[in-house]
Amino acid sequence: MTEQEHDHIKPKATLFVEEKLRRVARGATRQIVTRRGAELGMWNGAGYPKSGTVWLCKQLGSALGLPAPIDYQLPIMMQSVIHSHWMYDERFGPSVYIRRDGRDVVVSMYFHWMRGLVLKRDPKYSAALAEIFHKLYGPSFDPDDAVGNMPKFIEYQMTVAPTTRGVTWQDHIRAWWDQPNVGHVSYENLLVDGVNELSQAIEKAQGTPVDRRLVELAVERHAFKTETGRAAGEEHRGSFLRKGIAGDWVEHFSREAGEVFDQFAGQDLVDFGYEADRTWWHQL
Repeated sequence: MTEQEHDHIKPKATLFVEEKLRRVARGATRQIVTRRGAELGMWNGAGYPKSGTVWLCKQLGSALGLPAPIDYQLPIMMQSVIHSHWMYDERFGPSVYIRRDGRDVVVSMYFHWMRGLVLKRDPKYSAALAEIFHKLYGPSFDPDDAVGNMPKFIEYQMTVAPTTRGVTWQDHIRAWWDQPNVGHVSYENLLVDGVNELSQAIEKAQGTPVDRRLVELAVERHAFKTETGRAAGEEHRGSFLRKGIAGDWVEHFSREAGEVFDQFAGQDLVDFGYEADRTWWHQL
């Protein structure tokens, strides 16, 4: 049974209560991690939403031999790997931060929000998404027209959406950049050479060598195909793990979408190593 099918058999009231419990648990866990996390030996697996943070935390947990509670309903107060999208705080213990090409992030966010409209795990959240899309595209918009919808969606993510999440993709990355006890990985490098990428990040965060055998097992255990039963690139829009590749943005960006993204974060793409200059969108 898929996650979507499983949620559809639950009463809406049950889904609402579960989501409310998760929100309370996340807030309490953040307080624990900030105030006592380092003392308790708690790790942070952090990243901007839709950057692969869940995937990172699963690998970290296996490599470190620690539990990595992703979808919890109770506050966590023990040695573990905590999944978060928080801004950096100097009181945090060892952390590993994952960054991903912002163009892939915004495409992944688009399909994630579409999934939220269908699953309706949180009725208020689903209603809020429906209102956003109706304002952007009108009440009869086609959710499958990702290419046509992308320019306005990018602008929304770069202007209106950060007022609720607090920060844009590029500012979130910069807040974590070059901080003590923070190792860095990129989504793209994890796909190409996961063992070396994860090993160097753990060593940077903890200040001691890592057991590479455990890292190898972790990377193998949480590969996209192992997690989903699908080859990387085989799309399932109803799944949280939709496609599992880098560069998917090319399939969903028009020239207009590229120009809009460049206006807001073109220099950031260059600074983070994703483009050599700001002319990339001219080829779309």
